[in-house]
Amino acid sequence: MLSRLVLRSAVRAVPQSTPRALHRALPRTSISQIARPSTFTPRRYQSEWNRYPPPPPPRKPQRIIHYRYDPNQIQHAKPIVTTEQISRAVRSPTTKWIVIISAGSATVFYFANLEEVPVSGRKRFNCYSDETVEAEGMRMYQMIMQENARSILPDWDRRTRMVHRVMAKLIPASGLEHVDWEVHVIDSPECNAFVIPGGKVFVYTGILPVAKNDDGLAAILGHEIAHNLARHASESMSSMVMLAPLRFLFIFLDSTGYTMGLGRVLGDMAMDLGLARPASRKQESEADYIGLMMMAQSCYNPQEAVKVWQRMEIAQKDQDMPEWLSTHPSNSNRITQMQQWLPKAEAARSESECAVTLGYSEDFKAAFKDNSLLGMFRSQ
Repeated sequence: MLSRLVLRSAVRAVPQSTPRALHRALPRTSISQIARPSTFTPRRYQSEWNRYPPPPPPRKPQRIIHYRYDPNQIQHAKPIVTTEQISRAVRSPTTKWIVIISAGSATVFYFANLEEVPVSGRKRFNCYSDETVEAEGMRMYQMIMQENARSILPDWDRRTRMVHRVMAKLIPASGLEHVDWEVHVIDSPECNAFVIPGGKVFVYTGILPVAKNDDGLAAILGHEIAHNLARHASESMSSMVMLAPLRFLFIFLDSTGYTMGLGRVLGDMAMDLGLARPASRKQESEADYIGLMMMAQSCYNPQEAVKVWQRMEIAQKDQDMPEWLSTHPSNSNRITQMQQWLPKAEAARSESECAVTLGYSEDFKAAFKDNSLLGMFRSQ
């Protein structure tokens, strides 16, 4: 229809013209411009075009390739990295410079992040800041709160008040008064208690019979607070940074095809049993010592810590495993170490601010005992 209108207007404009002249008189409009919407096309045709667009061009069918597992082909497959490539890379001077620079940078980084653990004085590597560790702890805190929202005891509960009472005496001795402490007691038979970095304390009611009294609970909570004081969480995260090159080495050996895919598994087992678990046991023993000194300075009886671990040994009798497979020292070794540390703990208790109060208390007990004995003799 549009082409007819254009043709008629051109014929009227040039009634007596040759075909060549008629061609010159036609507007310079191609068929493609007439076919698609433009300023030349009326609005009604534009709306029709938008309503009924042309169909998309047909797509070519994709070829689906099915791969089948062929053990013979896998067995005779070539490794990704050959021995010649490794030897050529080792002999390369560029590789030697990369190794020298990397080793030097790692050494400087290691010694720049060495620090001393409070109380124990042990040297260790730590490259994570407190803010980073607390951010990780906050994620764990939110997850635990969601899982145990209905099991958290109120503040007026006697078990919650007991934990608050002990924490109020332990916090000044820890030197962490600036931390925003939060105490949550969970009604659960689980025998557990822990402190998340950032001052989030969780105590399960199943551990209270093992604690038995305030002194026993002070031994447990002092141990958990000691982990925060010694920054053991950031130390564990830093150890993974040091073990990462070894892990990549085992992955590289797997890629060569000579370890048959077992290099990474055996490497992880070796690092876990040979490095990670011994380091965790060392941290636990360190927390035992710091917690014992802390409870002694808070006027709690350090001898009760030995009794706590004796009761813990009875409660966990069915869960005993070899110490080299565990992340914690065995209860018998803990009891032996506690007994060796008791003289230092008693000395710390006598030198603390509560020594005068403890002296009056001991004199009162002795006088009360003498008066009771005197009353017995008089009654006879």
